[in-house]
Amino acid sequence: MTRILVVTHKPLASLTNGHDLRVWHLCRELARRHELYLLTVNLGSTDKCSDGLVGLSDVFRKIVETPKFPNHRPSLKRHFRRNDSEYYSLSYPRHLSTVTKTIADFCEENSISHMIVFCLVLAEFVRPFSSDKKIIFDLIDSEVLTLTRQMQYLPPWPAQLSARLDAHVMRARRARAEACLPHWFNHVTTVNDADSDTVCRLSGRTANVSTIPNGVSPDLVETFDSNARVAKRRGVAFWGNLAFRPNSDAVRFFYQYVYRPYLAPAGIEWCVVGKDAEGWLLQAARRDDGIRLTGFVDDICSVLAEYPIMVNPMRIGSGLKNKVLEAFAMGLAVVSTGVGIEALGMAHDGVDYMRADEPEKVAAAIKLLIEDQGRRHSMIQSARKVMLEHYTWNRVARDLDALVGSL
Repeated sequence: MTRILVVTHKPLASLTNGHDLRVWHLCRELARRHELYLLTVNLGSTDKCSDGLVGLSDVFRKIVETPKFPNHRPSLKRHFRRNDSEYYSLSYPRHLSTVTKTIADFCEENSISHMIVFCLVLAEFVRPFSSDKKIIFDLIDSEVLTLTRQMQYLPPWPAQLSARLDAHVMRARRARAEACLPHWFNHVTTVNDADSDTVCRLSGRTANVSTIPNGVSPDLVETFDSNARVAKRRGVAFWGNLAFRPNSDAVRFFYQYVYRPYLAPAGIEWCVVGKDAEGWLLQAARRDDGIRLTGFVDDICSVLAEYPIMVNPMRIGSGLKNKVLEAFAMGLAVVSTGVGIEALGMAHDGVDYMRADEPEKVAAAIKLLIEDQGRRHSMIQSARKVMLEHYTWNRVARDLDALVGSL
């Protein structure tokens, strides 16, 4: 049985957070076959978390946190970094040294042979251990790819000149950081082939970069009605953290270019589930009875059971949109842009979901699936089969377990 140290940059606080969801489910599966230990590098996370997720002690043999993050201002040297993996060595060198010593002591005390590290920000903290530990570095999402996509939708030059310059500098620094990962660590994983391809292009390495997608929560798998229930409402649903920029961009795009010109005149309702809706959306919902804002809900299934279709109009971001897998599990037909569905390579357009990128095509796909109940039910059944075969946490964790064994 392998002793694995899992290193995170924040406490595991909530499964509504994509990072926590991925770490928790993968580790819970790996703990069936290995001894897992959890070490959180204290980087001043603002997550409100008292005791963390329920069941952490059942998954991890020991749970530790590095010393408190310093409250003094970072060194001005950080502004001269070319690589984001130099940020803490230039900003808080003493804290970096303290953290690496804590990791070294913990590894020695617990005979750690392997590490699984989550998130780019931790690369410089664990790099010193790459010579004597087997390390899988899970980048999750390529931040370079995310920034590149966001920059496509900035206003034309010279508008927002400062924002453009900041984005270019940030992307250059993170590109150098991501390029280092396959050279520093035994294996690099991401959640999406597009993210993996970005790392391969930046680093010039392909042999030790691979994709481990996310899975569906076991609880959601049990919610599916095999008879493809008849939806109570004539409408579409979208859900997610609305403060997350790719989600807020998707909501605004859908409202302006799909809902207002096409769906509202057809009497098709739009339900948005999630916290932190922007002011413009709150105002739009007050004016339009066809927009339903629920805010955050504890039991999302009870809301989504009323809708036949999930729409995923993502234009920016990277990684895997968990909401698509959730829709597959709960029995909603999916209409998505290419960016929103790209991570699910085992699902097929026109069979398991409908892809549409232009506003009029998004609207046409929604109208077709609302009216054609037979096609919608067939798509729902097919998508569920794909999900069960390829995108359960048990299934994807087997790939990660195989990587651990191959190092």
